[in-house]
Amino acid sequence: MPKAIPLFLLAMLVASRAQAARSACPVLLVSGTADRDGIAVTFRNLEKLPIRRLEFNCTPLRAQAHRTQGGQCSEQNASFVPRTQFTVNYPYPGGRPVALLVSLRSVMFSDGHIFKPSKRDPCRVLKIQPPRGK
Repeated sequence: MPKAIPLFLLAMLVASRAQAARSACPVLLVSGTADRDGIAVTFRNLEKLPIRRLEFNCTPLRAQAHRTQGGQCSEQNASFVPRTQFTVNYPYPGGRPVALLVSLRSVMFSDGHIFKPSKRDPCRVLKIQPPRGK
């Protein structure tokens, strides 16, 4: 019986690491750039399944101070294959160049599974500044 305890502990360790790997953010926000017309967000699908729908929060940095609503930047009918980097483009919320915080809102995979970031499973946030001057 004493040999069973180390095996049990090893099994628990492997299971907890597998759970931790599954709960990590499936989309890596790589970078964000801006021009006078809008923003470009580059991301990577880290999962093994294609992404069918992808939604980002595109929130102006001063949204709370000005009481403006953030935009929702989304790809409703997509096919982002696994382990590949993609760039998507969106206009500025409200049509005017402003500094934005871009974060993952939700992602739906081809099997119907939906991931939404949480405090337990956070995802990277990008700060995107519009170009200065004209």
